[in-house]
Amino acid sequence: MNITDLKLRGLPWRSGLGHLTMFLILAAVSSAFNTPATYVPALWLPSGYGLALLFIYGPRALPIVFVGAMVSAWIQALMPVAESIKMTPVMLAALSAYGFIVPAVTWWSYHKTSRYPAPLVSYKAFIWLLGTLTLASVVATLPLVFHTLASRSELAMAGDSLLLRGSFSAFLGSLIIAPAIIAIGKGSSFPSRVHRPAEWFVWLLALAFVVTMASYEPIQTLFLLLPLMTWAATRFSLPGAMLAIGIAALSGLSCSFIALPLGENGNLYLLAETLIAMMVAASCYVRVLLEDRERIENGLEAVVEERTRELQLTNYELKDEIFVRQQAEKSFRRSSRHYRALFETASNPIVVIDDRIRIRQWNGAAETLFGYSRDEAVGRSLTDAFIPREQKDELAWKILKVLNSGLTQDTIETRIKSYSGNIHIILWNLNRLHEDEDDGRAQLILIGQDISEIRRTQDQLHYLAHYDVLTDTANRRLFEDRCRQAITSSLRYGHHCALIGLDIDHFKRINDTLGHDAGDHLLQEIARRLGENLREEDTIARLGGDEFAVLLSQVNGAEGCEKVARGLLDAMTRPINIPGGEVVITSSIGITLAPDDGRSYEQLLKNADMAMYRAKKAGRNNIQFFSCDMNEDMLRQMSLEQELREAIRENQFELHYQPVLNAKSGSIVGLEALLRWHHPEKGTLTPNDFIDVAEQTGQLQALGEWVCHNACLQARAIQAMSGYPVPISINLSSRQYNHPRLTERLGRIIGETGLDPALLLVEIDERILSDRLEETAKTLARLKELGIGLVLDRFGSGLSSLRLLRELPFDQVKIDQHLLHHATIEENTGAIVHTLINLARQLSLTVAATGVETADQDSFLRQSGCHLLQGHRFCPAISSEELAALFQRVRQGYTLLPADQFSLPLSNDSPHAGDN
Repeated sequence: MNITDLKLRGLPWRSGLGHLTMFLILAAVSSAFNTPATYVPALWLPSGYGLALLFIYGPRALPIVFVGAMVSAWIQALMPVAESIKMTPVMLAALSAYGFIVPAVTWWSYHKTSRYPAPLVSYKAFIWLLGTLTLASVVATLPLVFHTLASRSELAMAGDSLLLRGSFSAFLGSLIIAPAIIAIGKGSSFPSRVHRPAEWFVWLLALAFVVTMASYEPIQTLFLLLPLMTWAATRFSLPGAMLAIGIAALSGLSCSFIALPLGENGNLYLLAETLIAMMVAASCYVRVLLEDRERIENGLEAVVEERTRELQLTNYELKDEIFVRQQAEKSFRRSSRHYRALFETASNPIVVIDDRIRIRQWNGAAETLFGYSRDEAVGRSLTDAFIPREQKDELAWKILKVLNSGLTQDTIETRIKSYSGNIHIILWNLNRLHEDEDDGRAQLILIGQDISEIRRTQDQLHYLAHYDVLTDTANRRLFEDRCRQAITSSLRYGHHCALIGLDIDHFKRINDTLGHDAGDHLLQEIARRLGENLREEDTIARLGGDEFAVLLSQVNGAEGCEKVARGLLDAMTRPINIPGGEVVITSSIGITLAPDDGRSYEQLLKNADMAMYRAKKAGRNNIQFFSCDMNEDMLRQMSLEQELREAIRENQFELHYQPVLNAKSGSIVGLEALLRWHHPEKGTLTPNDFIDVAEQTGQLQALGEWVCHNACLQARAIQAMSGYPVPISINLSSRQYNHPRLTERLGRIIGETGLDPALLLVEIDERILSDRLEETAKTLARLKELGIGLVLDRFGSGLSSLRLLRELPFDQVKIDQHLLHHATIEENTGAIVHTLINLARQLSLTVAATGVETADQDSFLRQSGCHLLQGHRFCPAISSEELAALFQRVRQGYTLLPADQFSLPLSNDSPHAGDN
């Protein structure tokens, strides 16, 4: 077992049992060295094993060492000692303390006082170990001495003799065992540490010879162990040497105890212990010293090798430096030869001037740029001859600064006019040269770079970054910067500035019908007209698409703003000639003032947007000023939007159903599904309260699909409640109807819910269909293929009702509620409704009316021949839970028609009067 591995893994219980077994074995071996008249053997090996465990495992080994000391003391108590000595519990405790104190005190005092981590890393560390071991051995023997003196036994040896023998027993036992185990535990397993097997064999034969001699003359022969120990210390590796020294010491001590008669004076045993302890300590010291010297020699060799490599590198560097210098000299000579050629062939203009700014040298590129030959240029003043008047002083100052100050170089950008009259922008790099060898004056070399194209590119990039390319107006970034400056100025000087938001009404139609080129031309003309009606200090910006913004930097309050806005509005309404014809457009304008309405650009822009959208809602082509109620409306709308999202997520919606009655019999022939929102704070809300917000925020599609799915799902249960087929009608919004996958989604929902398609009616607003009739016909044809019924809702609200009835496959029409409400009080409206009903009946269409609230409306519809009636007069919309009770009451004879209905006349002039 590798001791290092045990240290890494800790001390598991199996390892602990192995260590305790080793304590038992060593205690049994130590008991063989019992001397007369004392219960302390001449050699106590368990203390050395405990010391080795502490140095290898650290504090984790203390419990094992303590238990091992107790077990070793118990083994010693079982062994026969002098007949007059009886092992008592106190004596057993003193012997246990003796076995524990030696390793514990040695290990603790070594780590507290020594700066070396292990005792075998240096000869000084080993000397420190010997000192702490000696101290610990004396301290550990004191309990034995105190017990002996307290027992007053006649056969017990004197206290000083016991102190000496006990100390030597612990010292020698620790010195024989601990170094060998510590050395083996430092690295690989022991077999890999044993090298030179032949020399080991010879050494063992010599040891056997010495042991044989010691059997006859023990004391004299013990001195022969010193050469053997020295041999092992000088020839073997550190683990092998420590093991060999321990074996020799143990062998010599065993022979001495066997050869010496038991009746001899105990001083002979003490003498043998002393000799062996001195030899073991000296031999171990020699081996540690040799190990330390070997390590120092290896370190010196490494230092010498490192220094040798450094000298070699230095030598190589010197050679490289010599080579570099030689190459530099060659390069310098080549540079001197080719300097003039390089100067002449350089593509950049190079001019050398003196301290009076007169040209001394002039290369070919300068001749090409300026249009003057070298002979014409040399001797002339650079600033007077070639630099514009407004830049002469700046260039002269730069030149004099480089010539007369510590500054060695500088840069300056100037414009120059060539002989042909062309203007170039040159970036000059000014560098101070050494004094001229002829007259000792300082010179300056100017290396120029023609950056005319770069400057034009930069100007173009600046334009692209701050202006709209199409309309040549400011873009959002520049407009924001101008607005912030205007706001700061208005706050500082107390005047007003205004931000006007302008949006073209129905601009998308122009792009869709006339093309994007016509739209671009229209935007350019609008920008031009805006510029004609504004001051130069005002800023026009195109924020995106057809949205413009105008900044009035200083304006005379709301009156001045309105005057400007009226002028802009009038300018917009004048006819505009574009490719494809002449158009007349309108615009919606929103105005906000600073600092009254806000003191930041973001606030003003938001306010202008809200005012502009208020203008659109007010009918377009008008002007609206921002007011606080707009902000409140916006906040309410944002709050409702958030609540609507939570309602969709938490399923706060429910479907209510309003019965559709047969006008003749009063039976329920259909149900219209109506969405209700159970708001946690506002109660039940109808679609009129939230449908606009849902459409603006893009949530209407999800709501519509939820309604379709749940209506189809609940329709199957409704059929079971009614006992006969009752169609369910749902309303489609414009977004749902215009969705490219409308038919696919309805088909999927019908398939998932298992509903008979004939029991589903889809109501479509007439105003949705009037724009694109051809596409509408294709969409409705696909819906009819699914087997569902089609209802034309708000029939009569548009201008194309007759065309829709003629060309589209509707099954039913619903009279517009607005017409119905005015039919009973306005004769003309009543005539229109009557005509619409008769027209639908002639086309074999079922006519329905919703929103019937009064008896007059009911009577009018029945007299006009309306087939189906729906409204609060008969039954309000009820939840799906209440439908079962309603159908139960109907089956029991209850009728939803008011009692006076049966006395009203019905129109029977059409064969479809009794149809459902």
